[in-house]
Amino acid sequence: MDKRIECIVVGPIATNCWLYPLGEESTEKRPCAVIDPGDEAEKIISGLKQLNWVPRYIFLTHGHWDHITALPDLLNAFKKGPFADEEPPKVYIHRNDSNHLKDNTLPIDHYDEGDTIGPFKILHTPGHTQGSVSIYDEQTATLFTGDTLFHGDHGRTDLPGGSEKQIRQSLKRLLLLDGETVVYPGHEETTTIAEEKHQG
Repeated sequence: MDKRIECIVVGPIATNCWLYPLGEESTEKRPCAVIDPGDEAEKIISGLKQLNWVPRYIFLTHGHWDHITALPDLLNAFKKGPFADEEPPKVYIHRNDSNHLKDNTLPIDHYDEGDTIGPFKILHTPGHTQGSVSIYDEQTATLFTGDTLFHGDHGRTDLPGGSEKQIRQSLKRLLLLDGETVVYPGHEETTTIAEEKHQG
């Protein structure tokens, strides 16, 4: 598998929507995971169409509006329309953040600590919200951290459900991962676990 990971920056506060390919590259539609479809659904759909990728999983690292807004339109695009696939993508959010989703009719599954979905292991990393998770592919040393860990910083903890104590514990846990792990955060540029350890 190649490690080509695409980023589509969306919305008024520049949220990173990550597209992660699954399986082998081919001329057919390639399955992928979409992480944090925060806004501008048409931009995400267009990017997927250009790549010829089809979402198998949609992961929400947490429930804040800037990470979930495009979800209904994205789901609709892959249920019907000219490039809809046979099966709609599976959508996952931690149950502690599921109250952020206003539409109760959306087909949502809940994940929790230690769950394995495709190549990913789910790490419950609360602090930014109670249901914040990080999504880890150990085989490719790839980690999607949402708003838990940024380059040289971490997510805010002053919003409802936030906890400075919890996020410190979550960060301590993430920094125990292999130093070569590449971190794909919810905002701004990528980093590595080694670089974040160095920054202290």
